[in-house]
Amino acid sequence: MGTCHAVVPGDPPLVVESNSEGRTRLPSGAATALLLAVLLWASNAIAIKVVLREIDPLTLTWLRYAIACALYAPYALVLRRSAVPYSRRERWLLLAGGITVVPIFNLTLYYALSFTTAANASLVRLTEPAWVLLLAALLFGERARPRQLAGLGLALAGTLALVLLGRRAGGGERHVLGMVLMVANSFAWIAYILCSKDLIRHRNAMLVTAHVSLIGAGVLAVTTGVSHAPAVTAAALRLSPTGWALVLYLAVAVTVGSNLLFSFGLKRLTAGAASAYAYLIPICTALLAWLVLGEPITALLVTCGLIISAGVYLVNRA
Repeated sequence: MGTCHAVVPGDPPLVVESNSEGRTRLPSGAATALLLAVLLWASNAIAIKVVLREIDPLTLTWLRYAIACALYAPYALVLRRSAVPYSRRERWLLLAGGITVVPIFNLTLYYALSFTTAANASLVRLTEPAWVLLLAALLFGERARPRQLAGLGLALAGTLALVLLGRRAGGGERHVLGMVLMVANSFAWIAYILCSKDLIRHRNAMLVTAHVSLIGAGVLAVTTGVSHAPAVTAAALRLSPTGWALVLYLAVAVTVGSNLLFSFGLKRLTAGAASAYAYLIPICTALLAWLVLGEPITALLVTCGLIISAGVYLVNRA
């Protein structure tokens, strides 16, 4: 979807390959899949910013998930008979996950990218493990280790510096609003992970993703269809061929393809090895934004990125 995926418990054991000298190495297929997923996630913000020059965030959400659901629906139907039925509690989790990941997650991301740079937004997404740690302490009374607290402090300090000084890193007039929306976007993703982690533990992860996306798209259609369908249709008809190509890319390659690639890599690596690739996303995003959009790579952006990365590393290592 578009950006870094949190990893749920219950990951398979690390699979290794041996070369002719008897040394072990990570499976090349898994590494390639994860690197491709990183590139897709990094390109997500770039493609979104280009498409938003032609259409508004709500129209993009509609179009992206209409196409994605056209792919997810047949897949869900084929596996319908063999799938384990959901309990009442699980159906509520599916509904909550759909609401958080389709309307809330996508709209906060798209509006945020209207107000700040792709690289700034990507760095905020990198802080999600720190927010999880903070929420666990506040809501569930979980005790954090000293190293985790140090990492939390670094991640929050880097984010605060980026919010307050980010206009110097290429942010626009409404940069602060964009960063606040990105923090809300991160919390929406965390809420989605919390809703889906139990469902994914004993089920096909892609099938759960399909169900969540279909439900979320349904909620979006019900809540905005009557008032916004004519405007969305008119905007879609005015969309240029380049705009349609990017919408298709976002729906097929980023929304569906990145999930398949990440699932493939995760089955062959531990959660820690797979999640380490997330550190590459802000770097790739900043480089793509510089090449495609002309967004500057400033000293402030690099410094805040290093501080946030160090903090998240400490949170994850502890």
